[in-house]
Order: sequence, then structure tokens, then C-alpha cells
Amino acid sequence: MDNYRLLRFFNRETSEQENSEILDWVSVSEENRKEFRNAHQVFHLSKVNQFQCEIDVDLAWEKLYSELPKTDKKIKLIQLNVFLKIAVSVLIILAVGFGSLWTSEHFFKTSKSAFVQFEAPIGEKSKIVLADGSLVWLNSQTILTYDALHPRKVFIQGEAYFEVIKDRENPFEVNTISGISIQVTGTRFNLKCYANDPFIETTLDEGEVIITGVDSEKLAVLNPGQQAQYDVENNRIRVVNVSTEIYSLWKNNEFRFANISFAELVPRIESWYGVSIKLDPRICEKDRFTMAIKTESLRELFNMMQLTSKFNYEINGSSVEIHAK
Repeated sequence: MDNYRLLRFFNRETSEQENSEILDWVSVSEENRKEFRNAHQVFHLSKVNQFQCEIDVDLAWEKLYSELPKTDKKIKLIQLNVFLKIAVSVLIILAVGFGSLWTSEHFFKTSKSAFVQFEAPIGEKSKIVLADGSLVWLNSQTILTYDALHPRKVFIQGEAYFEVIKDRENPFEVNTISGISIQVTGTRFNLKCYANDPFIETTLDEGEVIITGVDSEKLAVLNPGQQAQYDVENNRIRVVNVSTEIYSLWKNNEFRFANISFAELVPRIESWYGVSIKLDPRICEKDRFTMAIKTESLRELFNMMQLTSKFNYEINGSSVEIHAK
């Protein structure tokens, strides 16, 4: 890969087509990924002196630490009073088939750790390549953090679809804000674990996943076509058979739901369109909705829903109010 193009990529000067070509190139081989990491390290080091005088290192670190998923496990991230801290913020564009999407990437390096954070802002989606070559799609309002020196152990808050590179000697582990974790060796699965969700859903397309609790107790082993629904409040898990493709349509920019109530649908609409919705409590919970959307606007969605439900709505920028008719 042309080093000049990589430099332009790191400086956010490449086109959507070039971004897609670079992402495909990185995915091809470990040799390409090593070349990419080396190029990024050179770019990173060249910027350190420039940013050191502009960045409040302690403030930047505290921001990252406060946003990391909190679990009951005693995970020791970094002893700040021992190691030297260097904080650099970089913005990169990843073209992933949805159009041009901004992803925020932060690097925090010490002599023993190099934490990287990716974030898909509200109303956007992103596709990233981890250091081991695994692919991850991030849904709206999702944060993924991992130590670049230990890339097969990640922390996530939100929703993500994983295509994990097979490596039986080095299992891949996903940790959630609730404290449960998912271990795999090589597989494809969807994980939904937003902070306020009462359930954490793990839906398996291919391979096998092992789900463990906060005390490392094995809770479930999933086979393809199964979904684990973990009740966060009651610490219970249920495994059901599902049509798995429905739960990962979002990564292809498609939104589908079946036999769902208005109250259940609202948070999904908020995440999909990047809006905040105030729902009238008088809205009838008996109304159920089944449909698929891809390119429809929010107004077009509400107009379709009005065909089977009686309500009015008002859209004011990113704020929406829905009233009973």
C-alpha cells in the first residue's frame, strides 16, 4: 500500500472509495495489518510533540476511563501513578457501505498497555478491523475498547456484530457492562448490551460461544440459530431458537421488527434515526407493528405506522413527540 495514501487516510484526506480500498487491503493478511500498524505508529509518533502542548493528558485519560464499561470483575486497567501517560486523539473515516461514517478512535499508551477506543455516534454505524484481523460492526451509540497489546479481549457497551478470526490457542473474549462475558475461538454473532437494556441478547450465526457470569460461572453454551437472553436484574439466562438473520440486519443498514409494541419500538427508532422520542403514555399497548425499513425517513416510518395505529406526531429537529389520537 502506498505510504502517501495511508498518510492521507490518517489525516482524513482520502475519498470514500479510497477508504473502502484501504479497509479491504487491511483485511487481506496479517502482513498488511502489520504494515498498517507500523505506518500508523510512525504517524502517531510524528504527532506526539504537536499535540503534547495542546492536550490536557490527565483530563483526556479521565474521560476515557469514565466511559469504559464498568463490570463487577476487578479489572486493573492502568496504574496511573506508576506509568507515563501519553494521550492522542485521532479521527478516522471508515467507508463501510453505509456511506462515510465518522468513528472516534483514542489511543492511550504506557509501557505495558495501549488502549484503543472506537465509538459509533448516535444515528451512525461503523465497521472496524481489530488488530488480530477480526471484523466488528458497531451500531449507533456503541463503544468498543480494547488493549492493542491484547486485541482478543474487548469491552463493549451498545450493540455489535462480530466476525472473529479463528485462533483456538487464543480465545476471543467480549466483556459487557453487566459483568457477563462471551468467549469464542472463531465465530459470527450479534451482541446487544446497551446500558439501560433489561436484557443482554447474544445471537449466534456460526460457530460456538460460551457465556459466563460475573463470578466466571458458565451460564450457557450457544449453537448456531440460538439466542441467549440474559436478565440483568434477576441474573437469569434463557436460551431460545431464533431466525438469527433478523438480529443482524442493522449492519446492512436495514431495520426490521415483528409483532412489537409501541413502547418496545421507541428505543429502537431513537437509536436508528438518532432522535429523542417522548411517548404519550395513553398510546395503546395493544397495537403491534411488523415491517421492514431500509431507506425510509422517520416521517415515512410514522406514516406507515399510522395505517394500523391511531396517533399523531411532531418532529422538531432531533426531538419527537408522539400523542394519542
